Amino acid sequence: MNSVADSAWFAPAWANDPELGPGGLRPAPEHEFPSDHTLHSRFIERAARTPGAVAVIARDRRLSYADVDAESARVASLLAAHGTTTGTLVGVVMDKGWEQVVGSLGVLRAGGAYVPMDPHWPARRLADVIAAAGLDTILAQPAVRDAVDWPDGLTVLDVEAPTPLGRTAARTAADLPVTPRDVAYVIYTSGSTGVPKGVVIEHGAAVNTILDVNDELSLTADDRVLGLSALNFDLSVYDIFGPLSVGGAVVLPGPEDAREPGNWLSLMAEESVTVWNGVPALMAMVCEYLTSSQYTDPRSSNARSALRAVLMSGDWIPVALPVEIRRFFPRAEQWSLGGATEASIWSIRHRIVPEDTALPSIPYGTSMRNQKVFVADTLLRARPTWVVGEICIAGIGLAREYLGDAEKTAKSFTVSPDTGERVYRTGDWGRLLPDGEIEFLGRDDMQVKIGGHRIELGDVEAALLRCPEVAGAVVTAPGDRRRRRLVAHVVLEAGAGRTGADIKKAAGELLPPYMIPALVTVWDALPLTANGKVDRASLARHEEEPDTEGENARPATEEEQTLLSLWKGFFETSSLSVLDNFFELGGDSLQAVRLMAKVREELDASLPVSALFSAPTVRSLAARVQESRAAA
Repeated sequence: MNSVADSAWFAPAWANDPELGPGGLRPAPEHEFPSDHTLHSRFIERAARTPGAVAVIARDRRLSYADVDAESARVASLLAAHGTTTGTLVGVVMDKGWEQVVGSLGVLRAGGAYVPMDPHWPARRLADVIAAAGLDTILAQPAVRDAVDWPDGLTVLDVEAPTPLGRTAARTAADLPVTPRDVAYVIYTSGSTGVPKGVVIEHGAAVNTILDVNDELSLTADDRVLGLSALNFDLSVYDIFGPLSVGGAVVLPGPEDAREPGNWLSLMAEESVTVWNGVPALMAMVCEYLTSSQYTDPRSSNARSALRAVLMSGDWIPVALPVEIRRFFPRAEQWSLGGATEASIWSIRHRIVPEDTALPSIPYGTSMRNQKVFVADTLLRARPTWVVGEICIAGIGLAREYLGDAEKTAKSFTVSPDTGERVYRTGDWGRLLPDGEIEFLGRDDMQVKIGGHRIELGDVEAALLRCPEVAGAVVTAPGDRRRRRLVAHVVLEAGAGRTGADIKKAAGELLPPYMIPALVTVWDALPLTANGKVDRASLARHEEEPDTEGENARPATEEEQTLLSLWKGFFETSSLSVLDNFFELGGDSLQAVRLMAKVREELDASLPVSALFSAPTVRSLAARVQESRAAA
């Protein structure tokens, strides 16, 4: 007779589940995709049925389905003339704008797969990704083409509004046939060795996710999705192809709107946006803006009443945030989505309800259609209820591979010894709850999430080691799930005279802004544990030595005095100076919104939130306040 303990382990709650059985997942039959399971096929059908409907709304242009159809076809013809064919990878390096939609569709229609990159990446990182992907053709906006320092040997083609003659010119090449098993896009994420890793996603896998979400939201041609995410962040795949597959429209803010929640609200009001899709921090910025400022746009009620769905993913959702969203957008259903770039945007979802606010965290959810998210032990066997394990993903959403890296692919994408099914090990930890949902518990490795960006600490460390005179580097991410920042600890070569600020500046030439450490501390030697390893816990607790120059920097003007007083309400530190950096002190985007609202109130200076990002010290921000007053 089994004991109670034996019963709990040998006959767990999921034993009779139709999808889960003892020892893990039941093998899934090979999925056959319909022939139209490609990212662009439904757009082409919609363009033929409703050519006059609005497809893309940007700050500088409104494009109908007929416009996007014709212009993406011309891009496809241009690419074909330069050698693009089925399976060719083409880089898309653009600022936020309608050109991203036309360019990405053009690549797909030429039979290729698009590789999105940020034009504001440091030249070295951009060159590394271009080389890793083996790219020889890039699509760019003319302004980006002229501004970027391109590697030798590239063909850079412009995507721009057609001339009157160009509008009437017939395309010279038909769409190349593409199957659901062909590659649709490759997105590069942070890599532990300092080299970004390219996640290869096939058409069918991505379309499965998009159709599932569209069905869940009952998305129609009347919907408009606000496209906040960067093209090289996979949430943008839904922003574009979700609405365009049902005859709806994607609404794109301009590059200048990146940190301006007031501008997002105005755009939502103007264009009757119905679906919000983004990381929780951005929606928190909107709620904070509405709370701490007098948003008097007469169309604001339209923005609030039109929004019917809020999708949040990519990071922790603060338990109190849904309450704030409900306060300002009472009609909007709220969804928590999760997964990985390696599993086609999302694999798990949870509809947020008011009762969730009583929980310690928002539930991660249950598996999406044709995907399986489960909590496993080291042998990939499903864990019983309440038992912590690694969150794993199986099903048809999995990436094909990491481009050109069989070793990383084999390490992350493994095969269940029981079922033979391919499984992605996320590195996230969680546990199965009695109601069948999964609770997300975080990570216990060298990967962190900051502001929705997945960052490998090893990637940052590798970049620091490439900086002149750096002999050793360790990066930590102190803080909690709500507020975390990168801190670097470096050891210099003998005789080197560089400061932490020097190293941080050098790192900025290798890393994108969100990966640059907020603080860089120079050590004579790094602390070690008893077994001789770097004591990361000790480093995480270390506080940077006070900056003598900063301590001696006193307010010189009335504006500086007022701003310094405001800052003291944000940071628990014994001393602040006018030279301290708001973000290096631990400030985040949410606090930036709150601070700038106080600046408007206390100093009668209407500055955008982005002003703080470009002038992050009291002294520099005070100068912006004076300039604003002089211009008024």
